[in-house]
Amino acid sequence: GTGTGTGTGTGTGTATSAGSATVTAGGDSSSSTKTSPTPVEEGEEEEAEEDGKDTHFVSFEGDRSRVVVIDKKATVLRWLLGKAWQSWHNKVWAAYQLTPICTVLGAVSTVACFVAYTCFVRDKRLFLIPGIAGVGNWYNMLTSRSPRVIRILAKDFDMLFNIGNMTVSVCFLSASFGWDERTVPVVLAVMMNAFLIVLGDATCSDFENRIRSIFLIFTTLMCFSGMVMDLGGLYSDVENIVWVFNTRDGFHATTAEAWEATNSTALADDGNTITLHTYLRSVGNTRVLFFAVFIATAAWASIYHPTECAILKNAARRSVIGGAQEEEVVEVPSTAAGTVPHEGSQELQYSLSTYQAEQEDTEEAPVSQQLNDERMALDAESEATVNGLGDDDEVIAFMPAEEIIIPDGPKRSMLCFLLCGNHCVAKRVNDFAEEHKAWGGIPGFIGFIIFLVALTEVIPLNLTWVSVLLLPDTTRDFFKLNTHAVKLCISEPFDFMVPFATLTVGLIGGMASFDFHPGCCAGFICFDFFFITDILLSDADLTESVIREAGSNVPIYMIAFITFGSIYAMIVFGACPSASSQHQLSFTFFNSHVKISFISMFARFMTTPLIFLAKFIFK
Repeated sequence: GTGTGTGTGTGTGTATSAGSATVTAGGDSSSSTKTSPTPVEEGEEEEAEEDGKDTHFVSFEGDRSRVVVIDKKATVLRWLLGKAWQSWHNKVWAAYQLTPICTVLGAVSTVACFVAYTCFVRDKRLFLIPGIAGVGNWYNMLTSRSPRVIRILAKDFDMLFNIGNMTVSVCFLSASFGWDERTVPVVLAVMMNAFLIVLGDATCSDFENRIRSIFLIFTTLMCFSGMVMDLGGLYSDVENIVWVFNTRDGFHATTAEAWEATNSTALADDGNTITLHTYLRSVGNTRVLFFAVFIATAAWASIYHPTECAILKNAARRSVIGGAQEEEVVEVPSTAAGTVPHEGSQELQYSLSTYQAEQEDTEEAPVSQQLNDERMALDAESEATVNGLGDDDEVIAFMPAEEIIIPDGPKRSMLCFLLCGNHCVAKRVNDFAEEHKAWGGIPGFIGFIIFLVALTEVIPLNLTWVSVLLLPDTTRDFFKLNTHAVKLCISEPFDFMVPFATLTVGLIGGMASFDFHPGCCAGFICFDFFFITDILLSDADLTESVIREAGSNVPIYMIAFITFGSIYAMIVFGACPSASSQHQLSFTFFNSHVKISFISMFARFMTTPLIFLAKFIFK
């Protein structure tokens, strides 16, 4: 999110990296105190649980020790040309209104690019016109970006994932064009604009901030329109390239017509030879779909949370407040952020303190001692930025997200919700399951091993039914999830919905490749349930023992990665005899007749959950 203000004491701008921005002016301030519920004492624990009262609170806290502040004028343009040329450049662009002109030209060139692809153009050099017309827009966007924020974004998974998706899609479409002049507009008018949109959190432009939602909605429509036209066979004079790999001849590329003339299946097994193939444009459309989902979620957030960042979202820390095992915290004197000599820095520090006070006064429960002792503070580079401010300089501050505190207790569990509020039964069931969790964990591990071996048919395929032994332990984890936290998790469209949807579609393709064998279907459904509960919804487990005693989540993520990676490799590389590539989905879409092997569907969509698992492991 972004917020602006002067650095001379009249006001400072503050923004959250995943929350709303606040602008606080100097002068008098007022605060209000609200009476907050407190956790139960240890002696009242048993009575509270019988009454269904909350036993403790869980605080989701941002990192207050590193507030990033950037000079609004410290853009890529200044980094490239210096202050003098930057001032002259800005005056020229403002005098001739080049920013709105380039924005309109960029939008027109993008539309013209897709329309021209549907027409047969004899002289391909005409495609250079929309390509050149789109340069001004992304050049203007690039020169308004902050180099420091770009460096921060370069380490973020979401940025790399989306730029990678768009790069793959553009490269595969360009290969279908034969890398002729039609490649120029899709690179200059589409791909470069997409890259700069992903780096939108780094913008210092007021104009871009004002039209942010409109621009994101337009980009979303263009992504879906281009995908529909490509799938529908509306592009003119393109080749449908197929990449083929087999263990006998290696890798080679051919056309779809030549491939379908000699091979009627997606996975051909000639003796001991395994052949795999993939349609480039189909893979490209899958990648651009993920990019379009990201842009759509950013557009939605820009309307309802206009100051929220699209990518810069730091992980929250969970800590227990109250409960039966209240930790003794050594009180450390609260230290305000170091004050630096510049007057603007003093006003910025005042704004940080006010923001923290507002956060603490508006919570629904007491703030943890750890969070109380951690004051808002600038990092070293931000302090240097503030020290160098002039009287008329402006800054943009990236601050922690809004901190939330969630109560937890018997009546907050998913089981209580499913039992329509019967917290007494829910508590007894959850307590029994926790006391005997080994009864479900050990059989589940054994069932998983048998399931993998049965897929290879070394033992009868019907033994895949043993995979249902995974259900008791996964169900135990699901029943104790906090309903409020579950709601927050599933409301994340990119971090939850994308891996959830791709995993579900991929596993449906896997079930279809086995001709919906009942045992295989049961196994895939169990693995889907496990991934959703223990991976995507793991943050919603707010039980006191889990948060206080939990170590790293890397082991469970590694187990899940090895599990799904093994199933992926076995099905794709022909280790499962019953997984037939002859099971296909066939339909007509506009001018094209689409045939998709269910194995290909499984392989294509299952890569995304594996990528997200790798992200979780690294994180």
